Amino acid sequence: MKYRFKKTMYSSGKKKISFFKDIKKSRVWIPLVAIALAVVLLVTLLILILRDGSRVVLTEVVIAHEQVPESFDGYKILQISDLLGTEFGDRQAKIKKLLKDVEYDMILFTGDFLKSPEETDYWAVRDLMECLDTDVPIYYIVGDNDYVPANAPSDSNKWKMCIKPPKKTDFMKFFEENYGAEFIYPAQKITSDEGESIYLTGIEYDKDVLNGMDFDQDKDFSICVTHKPINYNVTRRLKDVNKRTFTEIDYDVSISGHTLGGQYRLPILGALYDDETGLFPEEDDVYGLSSDGNGRLNYVCGGLGVEKGLRIFCTPEISLIELRTATEAAE
Repeated sequence: MKYRFKKTMYSSGKKKISFFKDIKKSRVWIPLVAIALAVVLLVTLLILILRDGSRVVLTEVVIAHEQVPESFDGYKILQISDLLGTEFGDRQAKIKKLLKDVEYDMILFTGDFLKSPEETDYWAVRDLMECLDTDVPIYYIVGDNDYVPANAPSDSNKWKMCIKPPKKTDFMKFFEENYGAEFIYPAQKITSDEGESIYLTGIEYDKDVLNGMDFDQDKDFSICVTHKPINYNVTRRLKDVNKRTFTEIDYDVSISGHTLGGQYRLPILGALYDDETGLFPEEDDVYGLSSDGNGRLNYVCGGLGVEKGLRIFCTPEISLIELRTATEAAE
C-alpha cells in the first residue's frame, strides 16, 4: 500500500518541531475506471455480435466422391437452410449482393423457411426468391418450423430428419406454384445432357419409386437430403434393418441444416450447446463437412436464421456445394 507524506511544522517558543504525517492515498477512481472499461467491452462485444448476426457469408464446399458421374464434375448446388422468416436488409438486399455473380446448377432448400407452422406471411421467402436464379431446378424439403406431424413423438427428434406431410401444406402449395420447386421425398432423379444421373433421396428406401428410376444403390451417386442431420451409425443400422428387404438407403452424401451451426459458438471450443446432445457437442454433429469412415460424407449447413436470442460467433451462411469426381479432386 502506497502513502504520501505531508510535512507539518509546529512552533514551541524558539524551537520548531517538524514531523511527517501519513495520509493514505485515495483510489476511489480505480473501481470506477474498471466498471467503465467492463461496460465498454460488453457494449463493443454486443455490437460485434449484432453486426455479425446481421450479415451473410457464402461458404464454398467441395464434395469429392468416386461415384460422382463425369458429367456432374463441377456441378454446383446452392444450399439455403433455416431462413426462419429472417430478412437481411431491405428485401434481402444483403443476400442479393452476396449472390450477384455466383453461378450454380441447382438450388436446394433444406427446411425451416418459416418461424412457425402457423405463419402465413411469406414475404421473407418471396424477397429471398427475388435474389435467386430461378431458371435452375429448385428442390426442397420442409423443417420442423414449417410443419409438425400430429403424431410427432415427444421423446424423439428423429422425425425432424425427413418430414413428409400427408398432404401439401399451404406453404408447400405456395412455394411450388410460384417457383416451380419440387419436393424431394421420396426421391428425385437429376439427369445431365450426357444421360448420366444423380439422385436426391430421404433416409427411406422407397423400392417402387427408386426401382422406377433405375436406381442402383451400389453404383449410382445419391444425396440424402434431411432437415435434421443424420446422427446414428448408418453402417450398423443398415445391417439391422436391411437384412431381408431394403427399408433405409445407403447414401453417398448427406446434406442437412437445422442446427444453425450451433447458434452459440465459442472461439476454439466451437458449438456451446445442442438440444439433443447437450453441452459442447461433437462438431461433426452440428456443423461442416465430415466423413463417417465408411465412405459416406455428411455436410451440415449453418443456415441463416435464429431460433431464440442471438447467433453468437456464428455468422449466417449460404452454402455453395461443388460436386467433384474423386479423380478430378485429387488432381
